[in-house]
Amino acid sequence: MKDKRVLSFVLGMALLILMAVPPAFSAPVRIRLFHMTWIPGMIDVMNAAVDRFMKDNPGIQIEQTRVSWTDAPAQLLVDIMGGTPPDIAEANPTILAQFRAMGAYADIRNAIPKQLMDNLLPSALNLIQTPDGQIDGYPCDGATWGLFYRDDLFQKAGIASHPKTWDELIATAKKLTVGDQWGFGVPTQAENAVQFWQCWMWQAGSPVDKYVNGKWVSDLDSPEAKKATQFMVDLVQKYKVMPPTIVNMDWEAVTNGFAFGNFAMQYNGNWIIPALRQKAPEIEGKWSTGITPSAAPGMKTATMGFTNVFNVLRASRNKDAATKFMNYWFLTVYKEGKTFADEYSYVPLGMNFTRDYLKWARAHYEKVLQPFLDLVEYGKPLTMAPKWQQFAELFGRAAVQNMMQGSLGADEGLKTLHAQLNQLQQ
Repeated sequence: MKDKRVLSFVLGMALLILMAVPPAFSAPVRIRLFHMTWIPGMIDVMNAAVDRFMKDNPGIQIEQTRVSWTDAPAQLLVDIMGGTPPDIAEANPTILAQFRAMGAYADIRNAIPKQLMDNLLPSALNLIQTPDGQIDGYPCDGATWGLFYRDDLFQKAGIASHPKTWDELIATAKKLTVGDQWGFGVPTQAENAVQFWQCWMWQAGSPVDKYVNGKWVSDLDSPEAKKATQFMVDLVQKYKVMPPTIVNMDWEAVTNGFAFGNFAMQYNGNWIIPALRQKAPEIEGKWSTGITPSAAPGMKTATMGFTNVFNVLRASRNKDAATKFMNYWFLTVYKEGKTFADEYSYVPLGMNFTRDYLKWARAHYEKVLQPFLDLVEYGKPLTMAPKWQQFAELFGRAAVQNMMQGSLGADEGLKTLHAQLNQLQQ
């Protein structure tokens, strides 16, 4: 109880600071850009955008602060509490949900040009639009998650096609489970456990957590959530197409298993492709990719598919200059017809979630990336409820892993998780 009071006090103080908007600086205007860019090629694009923008706008200077994704939430909160908030801050969906709930972000819907708004894909708009209709960010640097197949192992097992439904996935994975080779692999260590659990529930038709009459309400007691959770558990316990040790495997461990023949199929993100090729160049041409299965014939599939977001802070002293840079980032051509935002997303083989970029990518991306472009239509951001991350850390991760290991029944686990999530969201 004491910890909760301290947290409430900290967040309350942060909100008071955010609500105080200091007067604008005198010229030159200084913009602080807080971001987590770490891939060398992406850093080059960011630096080029900043340098060119300042050259084209000599009255505005941009100062970059680059931190790790691990340190970003705490550092951003410290900066806000200390009265030195950045003007623009990058976020993933988890950070976005947490700081959105604090009121940290400015409503920028009137600052985004119609040209850009019309170009954003629905899956991007779903992320940056709040339940009450505000727009609080610029989506950029996205990815989708799909299936990977070891076609050489399919051929060896006499399997001619890839699974399209859950039933087909089970049947195919059973045939591919031989000796120390498992039919299927899904990252289930730490935060991955809850993330992919959400994917199964989306595919079954559950929103996981829903916004109703101004508050978030758990959907974990729905038939769809129960069906999905049981299916996830059955992959290990009933059908035995994944090892019980899957709960100790993150995305890299599952990728390694796929690369070296321990998993014949895996569920992972398109961004692992360079790592897969580096780890196992000898299997090049022996694997392929596809869209995630649907829960039943005729149903739409669903998967993780979202972008990181650049937000203008509510406490920014120079919102106009900050949005000017972000609009410049999205609309200014940088290389080979691509904007800075396009090239920044392209470097890690991700994508910018705009209609123009999707059209360009369909014409230029190689075959193994094409299914991930198709999956944009079915992509969903991680649950945006502000208490979800706290729920996942306190209860969700352990419960999902315990259910998959068979020490906790799916029905019992879901009943408890449903109550815990609703209690947190009261």
